[in-house]
Amino acid sequence: MVVRYAENKEESAEILRLVLQKMSEWRLSFTPIHYTVVYEYVTNINPGLRKVLDDLVAAGSLDDKRIEEAYYGFIVPEQTLPVLEQRGLLTQETLEILNRMSESANTTMQNTQKARYGILSQHNALRTAEAVDSSLLQSVISKLAGETKKLLETSETLENQLRDSRKEIESLRNELQAAAQASALDPLTGVINRRGFEKQISVCLETHEKKGSDCSFLFLDIDHFKRINDEYGHVVGDRVLQAVAQVLRAKTRGEDVVARYGGEEFVVILPATPIDKAHIVAENIRQNVERIALLNAKDNKTIGVVTVSIGIDVHKPGQNWRQTVERADKAMYQSKQNGRNRTTTYFQL
Repeated sequence: MVVRYAENKEESAEILRLVLQKMSEWRLSFTPIHYTVVYEYVTNINPGLRKVLDDLVAAGSLDDKRIEEAYYGFIVPEQTLPVLEQRGLLTQETLEILNRMSESANTTMQNTQKARYGILSQHNALRTAEAVDSSLLQSVISKLAGETKKLLETSETLENQLRDSRKEIESLRNELQAAAQASALDPLTGVINRRGFEKQISVCLETHEKKGSDCSFLFLDIDHFKRINDEYGHVVGDRVLQAVAQVLRAKTRGEDVVARYGGEEFVVILPATPIDKAHIVAENIRQNVERIALLNAKDNKTIGVVTVSIGIDVHKPGQNWRQTVERADKAMYQSKQNGRNRTTTYFQL
């Protein structure tokens, strides 16, 4: 088992002091979830979480809600508990199927053994009889027919039970696969979450690296997202996230990977796509996001133009994909510094 926290008593005491100090500085409520997030922040064992929190602090938007989002996004994904519960149910159902199959097999074995004894008994009756008359022969044939019928019925019963069990097992396999897929999805936007992205990316890149082709990475961040939340509320902010995710799904291919990377950030992987074509895709996404029109329920007016800043980098075969994401992230920040609502490639830095 992997030990996540390995500090000794003295080290953990110092960490406790730092955590409480940081929680007071950030004006967070003292809950177990908040403590865990800040613990991983001060120990720097979760660089992705630390970066997100640093960005939120810099933007002045760190609060209890953001801390909880970080907890579910970087430490315990939101779907973990439901998946574990689902797996528990599936395990119980599987055990019940195995019990029925075992009972059926035992019954079949017992019936087969009884039939064997019956057949041997008739065999001995014929072999030891001083004279075989028609009545004895008729009795033996009748009993053999009965034993044969029992064997056929037992075999048919077992076959039917095995067929039913096979269907149940296939259904359980499908449920388990669906549960696993659900754990990799961001429940708000419907695209894969960071956990799902990290599972898919290796397979995606391995497939295309065999062909020697480049993959382009897009890193997107919704501009002025904090202002949207502050001015219109988190409900509108959630609708913006959903609308941007919808654009990303609509403007990418089936083999492309779209993920919510954290907060208002998204990553798109474009396999077998050179940087010039990736730039066209990015601009198409950016321009379509500009067309998003959302109404504020309070006054029934549009919330204004939604924009994204995009960074692009090309992943070469053999490279570490995390470094490619970081370079695309840096290019995105350059887009921010240049006025937002634009696309920047890493080689332009």
